[in-house]
Amino acid sequence: MNISIIVYSQSGHTLSVAAQLQETLSADGHAVTLTQLETVAPLQMGDTTAELNTIPEVGAYDALVFACPVRGGTPAPPMRVFLEQVASLEGKKVALLVTGFFQAKWGREQTLAQMRALCDAKGASVCGVGSVGWSSLRRKQQIARAMADLRQVF
Repeated sequence: MNISIIVYSQSGHTLSVAAQLQETLSADGHAVTLTQLETVAPLQMGDTTAELNTIPEVGAYDALVFACPVRGGTPAPPMRVFLEQVASLEGKKVALLVTGFFQAKWGREQTLAQMRALCDAKGASVCGVGSVGWSSLRRKQQIARAMADLRQVF
């Protein structure tokens, strides 16, 4: 399967999990491309939107993974802007991956729900999710579980 992982990561935490997912899916025999969303200007803490350098093309891929950190219980602005601006996700198999500092019920669950709604509105079929709490003592186990759950999707 031809899979694109599109990730926004400000601190590098989400990128590290997305890169691990890329390795996992590649080892399973998939062709996997990882693309980072880049903003025109650095994102500041109070920013609620972001201007992206480019909107990655998704048409050539069978499946997509969208990965981003939680920002105040919502997707980080660059990912939200991307999901709002992408033309269509019709017929695409999609998985979502989020990382956050706090417990899942304090932002990650809400962020996944918002990302799912944005994907659904573009015609995607959201088939799986992964969630990692960065401050958790069980972070390594959460990453392993996210890898196992997401590899089942593909």
